[in-house]
Amino acid sequence: MALKPRKRSDASEITAAALGRVSTDGGKSVPVPKTRADQALETARSVNPRLPPAEVVPEDKAVNHNMRVRTSTLRALGKAAEEHGMTVKQFIMRAVADKGVAVAPTDLENGKITPWRDR
Repeated sequence: MALKPRKRSDASEITAAALGRVSTDGGKSVPVPKTRADQALETARSVNPRLPPAEVVPEDKAVNHNMRVRTSTLRALGKAAEEHGMTVKQFIMRAVADKGVAVAPTDLENGKITPWRDR
């Protein structure tokens, strides 16, 4: 069984419809009204077309990272951190920073020290 060739529409029409630049209405291409975002971009470009786009710096928020270690390892970390007057997290982060990894300053701060027996 042979497949019949289909006439395909131009790729630019498909791309424009996918990007929302035109809507298809019964085979006709109808321009879609501009959104407020498109109007704002056009206004910004008309004021100063050589102005580079704004760069948004993503927020550096705290996230959780869990590691499974042996009890003996965690106790040793707790004792070493306590000897240095640090939390386990701060002790680990200082060691990581000493190896050249960029660590956020807030991760190096000394938080509340919880004694090992209270953990």
